[in-house]
Amino acid sequence: MFESARSEGTLPLPLCVIPSATVKRDRLDRAGDWVHKRRRRYRMDWWERMREQFEVVQEIAYFNHAGVSPLPRRCRSYMEGYLDELCGRGAFNYPGYVLESLAKTRTAAARLLGTRPERVFFVRSTTQGLGIAVTGIPFEEGDNVVLVKGEFPANQRPWMPLRRKGVELRFVEQRNGRVEIDDIALAIDSRTRAVSVSFVQFLSGFRIDLAAVAELCCKRDALCIVDAIQGLGAFPLDVEKTGIDFLSADSHKWLLGPEGAGIGYASDRAIERIEPALEGWLSVERPFDFFDLEQPLKPTAARYEEGAYNNAGLAGMRGSLEVLLEAGIERIAGRILELTDYLAEGLVRIGLEVLSPRDREGEKSGIVLARKQGAESARLVEHLHRKNIFVSARGDGVRISPHAYNTIDEIDLLLEALGEADGG
Repeated sequence: MFESARSEGTLPLPLCVIPSATVKRDRLDRAGDWVHKRRRRYRMDWWERMREQFEVVQEIAYFNHAGVSPLPRRCRSYMEGYLDELCGRGAFNYPGYVLESLAKTRTAAARLLGTRPERVFFVRSTTQGLGIAVTGIPFEEGDNVVLVKGEFPANQRPWMPLRRKGVELRFVEQRNGRVEIDDIALAIDSRTRAVSVSFVQFLSGFRIDLAAVAELCCKRDALCIVDAIQGLGAFPLDVEKTGIDFLSADSHKWLLGPEGAGIGYASDRAIERIEPALEGWLSVERPFDFFDLEQPLKPTAARYEEGAYNNAGLAGMRGSLEVLLEAGIERIAGRILELTDYLAEGLVRIGLEVLSPRDREGEKSGIVLARKQGAESARLVEHLHRKNIFVSARGDGVRISPHAYNTIDEIDLLLEALGEADGG
Protein backbone atom coordinates (compact mmCIF):
# COMPACT_ATOMS: atom_id res chain seq x y z
CA MET A 1 0.00 0.00 0.00
CA PHE A 2 2.75 2.43 1.00
CA GLU A 3 4.69 1.72 -2.20
CA SER A 4 1.62 2.50 -4.26
CA ALA A 5 0.91 5.66 -2.30
CA ARG A 6 4.50 6.80 -2.57
CA SER A 7 4.39 6.41 -6.32
CA GLU A 8 1.55 8.90 -6.46
CA GLY A 9 3.23 11.33 -4.07
CA THR A 10 0.63 10.79 -1.30
CA LEU A 11 2.54 8.77 1.32
CA PRO A 12 0.41 8.80 4.53
CA LEU A 13 1.57 10.96 7.42
CA PRO A 14 2.61 9.24 10.68
CA LEU A 15 -0.47 8.51 12.80
CA CYS A 16 0.85 10.54 15.75
CA VAL A 17 0.79 13.72 13.68
CA ILE A 18 -2.56 15.41 13.26
CA PRO A 19 -2.04 18.41 10.99
CA SER A 20 -4.31 21.39 10.98
CA ALA A 21 -6.79 21.68 8.14
CA THR A 22 -4.72 24.46 6.57
CA VAL A 23 -1.48 22.47 6.68
CA LYS A 24 -3.25 19.37 5.36
CA ARG A 25 -4.75 21.27 2.44
CA ASP A 26 -1.36 22.80 1.65
CA ARG A 27 0.29 19.40 1.59
CA LEU A 28 -2.49 17.95 -0.54
CA ASP A 29 -2.21 20.85 -2.95
CA ARG A 30 1.56 20.38 -3.20
CA ALA A 31 1.11 16.63 -3.64
CA GLY A 32 -1.47 17.24 -6.35
CA ASP A 33 0.86 19.64 -8.13
CA TRP A 34 3.68 17.06 -7.94
CA VAL A 35 1.48 14.34 -9.40
CA HIS A 36 0.29 16.66 -12.20
CA LYS A 37 3.87 17.66 -13.05
CA ARG A 38 4.98 14.03 -12.94
CA ARG A 39 2.24 12.94 -15.32
CA ARG A 40 2.95 15.85 -17.59
CA ARG A 41 6.67 15.01 -17.54
CA TYR A 42 6.02 11.41 -18.55
CA ARG A 43 3.12 12.04 -20.88
CA MET A 44 3.87 10.25 -24.14
CA ASP A 45 4.12 12.28 -27.31
CA TRP A 46 1.84 11.23 -30.17
CA TRP A 47 4.67 9.60 -32.13
CA GLU A 48 5.70 7.62 -29.03
CA ARG A 49 2.18 6.22 -28.78
CA MET A 50 2.43 5.36 -32.47
CA ARG A 51 5.79 3.71 -31.83
CA GLU A 52 4.20 1.39 -29.27
CA GLN A 53 2.29 -0.21 -32.15
CA PHE A 54 5.49 -1.63 -33.65
CA GLU A 55 7.14 -4.71 -32.20
CA VAL A 56 9.96 -4.36 -34.73
CA VAL A 57 11.56 -1.54 -32.73
CA GLN A 58 12.59 -4.03 -30.04
CA GLU A 59 15.19 -5.54 -32.36
CA ILE A 60 15.65 -3.48 -35.53
CA ALA A 61 16.23 0.14 -36.48
CA TYR A 62 13.83 -0.01 -39.41
CA PHE A 63 14.42 2.46 -42.26
CA ASN A 64 12.83 0.67 -45.22
CA HIS A 65 9.26 1.95 -45.34
CA ALA A 66 9.77 2.73 -49.01
CA GLY A 67 10.17 -1.04 -49.45
CA VAL A 68 7.94 -3.06 -47.14
CA SER A 69 6.87 -1.68 -43.78
CA PRO A 70 6.49 -3.64 -40.54
CA LEU A 71 2.89 -4.08 -39.41
CA PRO A 72 1.43 -2.31 -36.38
CA ARG A 73 -0.16 -4.38 -33.64
CA ARG A 74 -3.65 -3.20 -34.55
CA CYS A 75 -3.24 -4.39 -38.12
CA ARG A 76 -2.38 -7.87 -36.88
CA SER A 77 -5.21 -7.79 -34.34
CA TYR A 78 -7.81 -6.98 -37.01
CA MET A 79 -6.45 -9.67 -39.32
CA GLU A 80 -6.56 -12.19 -36.49
CA GLY A 81 -10.11 -11.14 -35.71
CA TYR A 82 -11.19 -11.98 -39.24
CA LEU A 83 -9.30 -15.29 -39.17
CA ASP A 84 -10.87 -16.18 -35.82
CA GLU A 85 -14.29 -15.58 -37.32
CA LEU A 86 -13.47 -17.67 -40.37
CA CYS A 87 -11.97 -20.51 -38.33
CA GLY A 88 -14.65 -20.53 -35.66
CA ARG A 89 -17.77 -19.91 -37.74
CA GLY A 90 -16.75 -20.13 -41.36
CA ALA A 91 -19.28 -18.24 -43.49
CA PHE A 92 -22.08 -18.70 -40.94
CA ASN A 93 -22.33 -14.91 -40.40
CA TYR A 94 -21.58 -14.05 -44.04
CA PRO A 95 -22.02 -11.56 -45.59
CA GLY A 96 -22.89 -9.33 -42.64
CA TYR A 97 -19.55 -9.21 -40.85
CA VAL A 98 -17.61 -8.94 -44.12
CA LEU A 99 -19.72 -6.09 -45.47
CA GLU A 100 -19.47 -4.23 -42.17
CA SER A 101 -15.69 -4.58 -42.12
CA LEU A 102 -15.36 -3.48 -45.75
CA ALA A 103 -17.56 -0.43 -45.10
CA LYS A 104 -15.39 0.64 -42.16
CA THR A 105 -12.23 0.19 -44.21
CA ARG A 106 -13.67 2.16 -47.13
CA THR A 107 -14.71 4.98 -44.79
CA ALA A 108 -11.23 5.12 -43.22
CA ALA A 109 -9.63 5.26 -46.68
CA ALA A 110 -12.00 8.04 -47.73
CA ARG A 111 -11.04 10.05 -44.63
CA LEU A 112 -7.38 9.69 -45.51
CA LEU A 113 -7.99 10.85 -49.08
CA GLY A 114 -10.39 13.68 -48.26
CA THR A 115 -13.21 12.22 -50.32
CA ARG A 116 -16.45 10.26 -50.07
CA PRO A 117 -16.52 6.47 -49.63
CA GLU A 118 -18.37 6.20 -52.94
CA ARG A 119 -15.21 7.25 -54.76
CA VAL A 120 -12.97 4.65 -53.09
CA PHE A 121 -12.29 1.15 -54.37
CA PHE A 122 -9.97 -1.60 -53.18
CA VAL A 123 -6.99 -2.92 -55.13
CA ARG A 124 -4.74 -5.95 -54.75
CA SER A 125 -1.67 -4.00 -55.86
CA THR A 126 -0.71 -0.62 -57.23
CA THR A 127 -0.16 -2.24 -60.61
CA GLN A 128 -3.61 -3.83 -60.65
CA GLY A 129 -5.24 -0.51 -59.82
CA LEU A 130 -3.36 1.35 -62.54
CA GLY A 131 -4.23 -1.45 -64.94
CA ILE A 132 -7.91 -0.57 -64.49
CA ALA A 133 -7.19 2.83 -66.01
CA VAL A 134 -4.96 1.42 -68.76
CA THR A 135 -7.58 -1.06 -69.93
CA GLY A 136 -10.60 1.12 -69.25
CA ILE A 137 -9.79 4.36 -71.05
CA PRO A 138 -11.17 4.18 -74.63
CA PHE A 139 -7.90 4.86 -76.45
CA GLU A 140 -7.76 5.33 -80.20
CA GLU A 141 -4.83 5.04 -82.55
CA GLY A 142 -2.83 8.26 -82.45
CA ASP A 143 -3.65 9.04 -78.80
CA ASN A 144 -0.84 9.43 -76.30
CA VAL A 145 -0.08 9.02 -72.60
CA VAL A 146 2.50 11.10 -70.74
CA LEU A 147 4.71 9.19 -68.29
CA VAL A 148 7.94 9.90 -66.40
CA LYS A 149 11.12 8.06 -67.36
CA GLY A 150 12.81 6.14 -64.55
CA GLU A 151 9.79 5.63 -62.36
CA PHE A 152 9.07 2.31 -60.68
CA PRO A 153 7.82 -0.29 -63.23
CA ALA A 154 4.36 -0.42 -61.59
CA ASN A 155 3.64 2.87 -63.37
CA GLN A 156 5.47 1.93 -66.58
CA ARG A 157 4.81 -1.67 -67.62
CA PRO A 158 0.99 -1.54 -67.46
CA TRP A 159 0.97 1.19 -70.12
CA MET A 160 3.40 -0.47 -72.53
CA PRO A 161 0.91 -2.83 -74.26
CA LEU A 162 -0.95 0.26 -75.50
CA ARG A 163 1.78 0.76 -78.09
CA ARG A 164 0.43 -2.29 -79.92
CA LYS A 165 -2.79 -0.32 -80.38
CA GLY A 166 -1.00 2.67 -81.87
CA VAL A 167 -0.98 4.70 -78.64
CA GLU A 168 2.18 6.75 -78.14
CA LEU A 169 3.94 6.71 -74.77
CA ARG A 170 5.70 10.00 -74.12
CA PHE A 171 8.37 9.82 -71.42
CA VAL A 172 9.37 12.98 -69.58
CA GLU A 173 13.01 12.94 -68.49
CA GLN A 174 13.91 13.56 -64.85
CA ARG A 175 16.37 16.35 -64.14
CA ASN A 176 18.68 15.48 -61.26
CA GLY A 177 15.96 13.38 -59.70
CA ARG A 178 13.23 15.99 -60.21
CA VAL A 179 10.18 15.93 -62.47
CA GLU A 180 9.67 19.46 -63.78
CA ILE A 181 6.08 20.62 -64.30
CA ASP A 182 7.13 22.61 -67.39
CA ASP A 183 8.46 19.42 -69.00
CA ILE A 184 5.14 17.68 -68.41
CA ALA A 185 3.31 20.65 -69.91
CA LEU A 186 5.44 20.47 -73.06
CA ALA A 187 4.61 16.78 -73.51
CA ILE A 188 0.82 17.26 -73.38
CA ASP A 189 -1.18 17.99 -76.51
CA SER A 190 -4.72 17.62 -77.83
CA ARG A 191 -4.32 13.83 -78.21
CA THR A 192 -3.13 13.25 -74.64
CA ARG A 193 -5.69 11.07 -72.88
CA ALA A 194 -3.85 10.64 -69.58
CA VAL A 195 -0.84 11.80 -67.58
CA SER A 196 0.35 9.20 -65.07
CA VAL A 197 2.90 10.22 -62.44
CA SER A 198 4.17 9.05 -59.07
CA PHE A 199 3.34 11.12 -56.00
CA VAL A 200 6.90 10.44 -54.79
CA GLN A 201 9.74 9.02 -56.88
CA PHE A 202 10.82 5.64 -55.51
CA LEU A 203 14.53 6.30 -56.15
CA SER A 204 15.25 9.98 -55.60
CA GLY A 205 12.38 10.65 -53.20
CA PHE A 206 11.25 13.71 -55.18
CA ARG A 207 7.68 14.72 -54.26
CA ILE A 208 5.78 16.29 -57.13
CA ASP A 209 3.20 19.08 -56.98
CA LEU A 210 0.14 17.00 -57.85
CA ALA A 211 -2.15 20.04 -57.90
CA ALA A 212 -0.01 21.59 -60.65
CA VAL A 213 -0.11 18.36 -62.68
CA ALA A 214 -3.88 18.08 -62.21
CA GLU A 215 -4.34 21.66 -63.39
CA LEU A 216 -2.40 20.92 -66.58
CA CYS A 217 -4.52 17.85 -67.21
CA CYS A 218 -7.76 19.71 -66.62
CA LYS A 219 -6.80 22.40 -69.12
CA ARG A 220 -6.11 19.79 -71.81
CA ASP A 221 -8.99 17.46 -70.82
CA ALA A 222 -6.65 14.60 -69.93
CA LEU A 223 -7.05 12.34 -66.92
CA CYS A 224 -4.59 12.88 -64.07
CA ILE A 225 -3.55 9.44 -62.78
CA VAL A 226 -1.32 8.88 -59.74
CA ASP A 227 0.81 6.06 -58.42
CA ALA A 228 0.57 7.15 -54.78
CA ILE A 229 2.32 4.29 -52.99
CA GLN A 230 5.47 6.23 -51.99
CA GLY A 231 3.61 9.20 -50.51
CA LEU A 232 0.22 8.10 -49.22
CA GLY A 233 0.37 7.61 -45.48
CA ALA A 234 3.38 9.89 -45.12
CA PHE A 235 2.04 13.14 -46.57
CA PRO A 236 -1.43 14.69 -46.82
CA LEU A 237 -3.25 14.15 -50.09
CA ASP A 238 -6.70 15.65 -50.43
CA VAL A 239 -7.77 14.25 -53.78
CA GLU A 240 -10.75 16.59 -54.08
CA LYS A 241 -8.75 19.78 -53.51
CA THR A 242 -5.81 18.54 -55.56
CA GLY A 243 -8.03 17.69 -58.50
CA ILE A 244 -6.52 14.34 -59.49
CA ASP A 245 -8.77 11.85 -61.26
CA PHE A 246 -7.47 8.40 -60.42
CA LEU A 247 -5.15 6.92 -57.81
CA SER A 248 -3.79 3.52 -56.83
CA ALA A 249 -1.63 2.49 -53.88
CA ASP A 250 -0.96 -0.82 -52.19
CA SER A 251 -0.72 -0.45 -48.42
CA HIS A 252 2.55 -2.21 -47.63
CA LYS A 253 4.78 0.88 -47.63
CA TRP A 254 3.93 4.18 -45.90
CA LEU A 255 0.34 3.08 -45.20
CA LEU A 256 1.84 0.44 -42.89
CA GLY A 257 -0.52 -2.28 -44.11
CA PRO A 258 -0.18 -5.80 -45.50
CA GLU A 259 0.78 -6.61 -49.06
CA GLY A 260 -2.10 -7.43 -51.38
CA ALA A 261 -4.50 -4.87 -49.90
CA GLY A 262 -4.62 -1.32 -51.19
CA ILE A 263 -6.62 1.79 -52.01
CA GLY A 264 -7.96 3.15 -55.27
CA TYR A 265 -9.71 6.44 -55.96
CA ALA A 266 -11.74 7.55 -58.97
CA SER A 267 -13.26 10.99 -59.51
CA ASP A 268 -16.67 11.38 -61.11
CA ARG A 269 -14.92 12.23 -64.38
CA ALA A 270 -12.80 9.08 -64.14
CA ILE A 271 -15.81 6.88 -63.36
CA GLU A 272 -17.54 8.32 -66.42
CA ARG A 273 -14.56 7.72 -68.74
CA ILE A 274 -12.92 4.54 -67.41
CA GLU A 275 -15.05 1.49 -68.17
CA PRO A 276 -14.02 -1.66 -66.29
CA ALA A 277 -12.47 -4.04 -68.80
CA LEU A 278 -13.06 -6.86 -66.35
CA GLU A 279 -16.52 -7.10 -64.82
CA GLY A 280 -17.54 -9.56 -62.14
CA TRP A 281 -20.42 -10.43 -59.89
CA LEU A 282 -19.42 -7.68 -57.41
CA SER A 283 -19.29 -4.96 -60.07
CA VAL A 284 -23.06 -4.62 -60.32
CA GLU A 285 -25.70 -2.82 -58.28
CA ARG A 286 -27.33 -5.98 -56.85
CA PRO A 287 -24.57 -8.60 -56.65
CA PHE A 288 -26.77 -11.12 -54.81
CA ASP A 289 -29.33 -11.06 -57.60
CA PHE A 290 -27.31 -13.76 -59.35
CA PHE A 291 -29.54 -14.32 -62.37
CA ASP A 292 -30.02 -10.75 -63.57
CA LEU A 293 -27.08 -10.47 -65.94
CA GLU A 294 -28.41 -7.27 -67.51
CA GLN A 295 -28.35 -5.19 -64.36
CA PRO A 296 -26.19 -2.04 -64.46
CA LEU A 297 -22.78 -1.54 -62.94
CA LYS A 298 -22.55 0.18 -59.58
CA PRO A 299 -22.55 3.96 -60.03
CA THR A 300 -19.66 4.22 -57.55
CA ALA A 301 -15.96 3.41 -57.79
CA ALA A 302 -16.79 -0.02 -56.33
CA ARG A 303 -17.64 -1.02 -59.92
CA TYR A 304 -13.91 -1.73 -60.27
CA GLU A 305 -14.08 -4.46 -57.60
CA GLU A 306 -14.92 -7.47 -59.71
CA GLY A 307 -14.54 -10.48 -57.42
CA ALA A 308 -13.60 -11.87 -54.01
CA TYR A 309 -11.91 -9.48 -51.61
CA ASN A 310 -8.72 -10.02 -49.66
CA ASN A 311 -10.80 -9.73 -46.49
CA ALA A 312 -8.01 -10.51 -44.04
CA GLY A 313 -5.68 -8.01 -45.72
CA LEU A 314 -8.32 -5.29 -45.92
CA ALA A 315 -9.23 -5.79 -42.27
CA GLY A 316 -5.57 -5.37 -41.39
CA MET A 317 -5.28 -2.31 -43.61
CA ARG A 318 -8.15 -0.71 -41.67
CA GLY A 319 -6.16 -1.15 -38.46
CA SER A 320 -3.17 0.53 -40.08
CA LEU A 321 -5.30 3.37 -41.43
CA GLU A 322 -6.72 3.97 -37.96
CA VAL A 323 -3.19 4.21 -36.53
CA LEU A 324 -2.30 6.83 -39.15
CA LEU A 325 -5.52 8.81 -38.79
CA GLU A 326 -5.27 8.88 -34.99
CA ALA A 327 -1.70 10.16 -35.21
CA GLY A 328 -2.73 12.72 -37.86
CA ILE A 329 -1.23 12.85 -41.35
CA GLU A 330 -0.13 16.49 -40.98
CA ARG A 331 1.80 15.63 -37.83
CA ILE A 332 3.23 12.50 -39.45
CA ALA A 333 4.46 14.54 -42.41
CA GLY A 334 6.08 17.12 -40.14
CA ARG A 335 7.79 14.43 -38.09
CA ILE A 336 9.10 12.62 -41.19
CA LEU A 337 10.55 15.85 -42.57
CA GLU A 338 12.22 16.58 -39.22
CA LEU A 339 13.78 13.13 -39.17
CA THR A 340 14.94 13.23 -42.79
CA ASP A 341 16.37 16.75 -42.40
CA TYR A 342 18.39 15.53 -39.42
CA LEU A 343 19.39 12.44 -41.39
CA ALA A 344 20.45 14.38 -44.50
CA GLU A 345 22.53 16.82 -42.46
CA GLY A 346 24.19 13.93 -40.64
CA LEU A 347 24.98 12.11 -43.87
CA VAL A 348 26.74 15.17 -45.28
CA ARG A 349 28.62 15.60 -42.02
CA ILE A 350 30.11 12.08 -42.22
CA GLY A 351 31.08 12.51 -45.86
CA LEU A 352 28.20 10.98 -47.85
CA GLU A 353 26.59 12.66 -50.84
CA VAL A 354 22.82 13.16 -50.57
CA LEU A 355 21.31 12.51 -54.01
CA SER A 356 17.67 13.28 -53.16
CA PRO A 357 16.37 16.73 -54.19
CA ARG A 358 15.73 18.60 -50.93
CA ASP A 359 16.28 22.29 -51.71
CA ARG A 360 12.94 23.50 -53.08
CA GLU A 361 9.77 24.02 -51.11
CA GLY A 362 7.54 20.94 -51.07
CA GLU A 363 9.85 18.52 -52.86
CA LYS A 364 11.20 16.60 -49.85
CA SER A 365 9.73 13.25 -48.85
CA GLY A 366 10.46 10.35 -46.50
CA ILE A 367 13.07 8.95 -48.89
CA VAL A 368 16.72 9.96 -48.65
CA LEU A 369 19.10 8.49 -51.23
CA ALA A 370 22.79 8.80 -50.37
CA ARG A 371 26.09 7.65 -51.80
CA LYS A 372 29.43 7.03 -50.12
CA GLN A 373 32.44 7.65 -52.32
CA GLY A 374 34.28 4.43 -53.13
CA ALA A 375 31.73 2.21 -51.40
CA GLU A 376 29.39 -0.35 -52.93
CA SER A 377 25.83 0.22 -51.85
CA ALA A 378 25.17 -3.51 -51.46
CA ARG A 379 28.15 -3.84 -49.11
CA LEU A 380 26.98 -0.89 -47.05
CA VAL A 381 23.53 -2.42 -46.71
CA GLU A 382 25.06 -5.73 -45.63
CA HIS A 383 27.18 -3.93 -43.03
CA LEU A 384 24.12 -2.18 -41.61
CA HIS A 385 22.09 -5.38 -41.71
CA ARG A 386 24.62 -7.08 -39.43
CA LYS A 387 23.96 -4.31 -36.92
CA ASN A 388 20.16 -4.74 -37.16
CA ILE A 389 19.77 -1.53 -39.14
CA PHE A 390 17.54 -1.99 -42.16
CA VAL A 391 17.88 0.13 -45.31
CA SER A 392 17.91 -0.80 -49.00
CA ALA A 393 20.37 -0.56 -51.88
CA ARG A 394 19.09 1.26 -54.96
CA GLY A 395 21.51 1.73 -57.83
CA ASP A 396 24.80 3.04 -56.51
CA GLY A 397 23.13 4.56 -53.46
CA VAL A 398 21.64 3.60 -50.13
CA ARG A 399 17.95 4.43 -49.77
CA ILE A 400 16.88 5.36 -46.24
CA SER A 401 13.19 5.83 -45.48
CA PRO A 402 12.15 6.47 -41.85
CA HIS A 403 8.53 6.76 -40.71
CA ALA A 404 7.16 8.99 -37.98
CA TYR A 405 7.71 6.46 -35.19
CA ASN A 406 11.45 6.27 -35.79
CA THR A 407 13.74 8.18 -33.42
CA ILE A 408 16.74 10.49 -33.53
CA ASP A 409 18.66 7.88 -31.53
CA GLU A 410 18.04 5.32 -34.26
CA ILE A 411 19.29 7.75 -36.88
CA ASP A 412 22.40 8.37 -34.80
CA LEU A 413 23.03 4.61 -34.75
CA LEU A 414 22.67 4.53 -38.53
CA LEU A 415 25.04 7.46 -39.01
CA GLU A 416 27.62 5.94 -36.69
CA ALA A 417 27.47 2.62 -38.54
CA LEU A 418 27.76 4.30 -41.95
CA GLY A 419 30.66 6.41 -40.77
CA GLU A 420 32.69 3.38 -39.71
CA ALA A 421 31.93 1.31 -42.84
CA ASP A 422 34.35 1.17 -45.73
CA GLY A 423 31.84 -0.65 -48.00
CA GLY A 424 34.53 -1.90 -50.33
